[in-house]
Amino acid sequence: MKRHLSSPRFRAIWSPVRLALVACFVLLPIPRQLCAGQTAAVRSRERGPSVKVKPVVFLNLRQYLATISAESPKIIASRLDEAAADYEARSRYAAYLPHLVGHAGVAYIYGRSLNGLINPFGNLPSSTTGNRWFTEEGPGLTIPVYKDGSFLGINVPPEVAHKRAERQVIKFKGSLTEQSVILKATDAYLQAIKATHLLELRTRHFALAQEEDARVENRAASSLATAEELGVARLRLESSRASFEAAQGEAIYSFLAVAALLGRDVSTVRIQDSYPEAAPLPDFERIAGISSVQHPKVLLQEATIRGAQANVEFQRSRMLPSVTAESYDFQYGDFHGDAENQWTSFLSVHVPVFDFGEAYLATKSARIKLQAEIERRAAVEQDLQKELVDALVEINKAAGNVGKARGEVAEEQRVATRVEEQARMDQALLGELNSAKLKLLEKKEELEQAHYELLHRYALYQEATGGQWKWIAP
Repeated sequence: MKRHLSSPRFRAIWSPVRLALVACFVLLPIPRQLCAGQTAAVRSRERGPSVKVKPVVFLNLRQYLATISAESPKIIASRLDEAAADYEARSRYAAYLPHLVGHAGVAYIYGRSLNGLINPFGNLPSSTTGNRWFTEEGPGLTIPVYKDGSFLGINVPPEVAHKRAERQVIKFKGSLTEQSVILKATDAYLQAIKATHLLELRTRHFALAQEEDARVENRAASSLATAEELGVARLRLESSRASFEAAQGEAIYSFLAVAALLGRDVSTVRIQDSYPEAAPLPDFERIAGISSVQHPKVLLQEATIRGAQANVEFQRSRMLPSVTAESYDFQYGDFHGDAENQWTSFLSVHVPVFDFGEAYLATKSARIKLQAEIERRAAVEQDLQKELVDALVEINKAAGNVGKARGEVAEEQRVATRVEEQARMDQALLGELNSAKLKLLEKKEELEQAHYELLHRYALYQEATGGQWKWIAP
């Protein structure tokens, strides 16, 4: 008995097929005016009296990555960390500059003398009568003349230099985070395109496998097909069904991932339905030289070295004297008109005499750590060179796989065309034609996977260069 695709047996299978195809329509491009901001061409419909539907936007891969870079919470958080570290360094530098304060107070004195109760420097006037209220107010100035190796804050204090180095470390860590986010977004976008193409191919493969299974069952009912042929047809159908269902789920969830990275509803996003063109690979010597100087990992390590150098200077400054100048002017008065003014200024010097080698040993430890960071700088450069070489080797392998897959597709296309022509002249069986078409679809799936792998390797190479080279062709 011949079975059609519209039969009850396959209707339950085709219902999820239709759902997947409808869901994947969101992958088709829409007119450019939607992303150009021409809202007059877009009419938003309302689901309810107060709920408005967000406008649909089309984003190619370049626009998608630009949006991710501007809106990704990870990237925004790293930029905020850098801003916070910058303010912390500036705050620390302000601590080495003169400080002006104001002081005011009111007190009640029991007895006849005000001497020494408020200001320890004494010589305050005595009241003529006891038990009275009085006020005192005045400015104060503190000047760190020499502190932690810095004279009046003119030269950058070591602790401030260390904070600035920490800010640079956070900055370049943020650059690495941005490259990681861009790679993740690129992979999600490419997977969505690949899943769409695979779903189309596996839908055709599934339909053809159903047709072949129905044909073999009709022949078996007429005793024209063996049990082995029937078993092979059924096994091929089950395998095709499993592949189709897997492609259906991959297509839906891959696009959900694309929309999730944007923080938008899946129904409001459209992406391109073809792979972007890859830019030519840069000269290896040139990109390796640029990466050895400008790669975020290198800059990160150099900032770490500057921080270690600042730590050495800070530990060494602990063995040096510190000088502080302070000046106060106080105005004393009571509620009966009596008043007196007092000005006090003093210079304090702190000299470290003996600490059992605490500062010396700390300085020696800081110098050893600095040397370790300098050695680590060379290791970072060596690792970057190896990453670039490995990434380039993987690109060449992926390109070879694409070439091989294209050759196999061309060969299967030639075979399928020849068998189709023979079938028209009744020189080939329909089963041979169906088998040739199924093999052709399978080879196209392999080509699709190889194409995705090649572009994914390009994206990895961009990350290995630290973003110094962009793989998407302009």
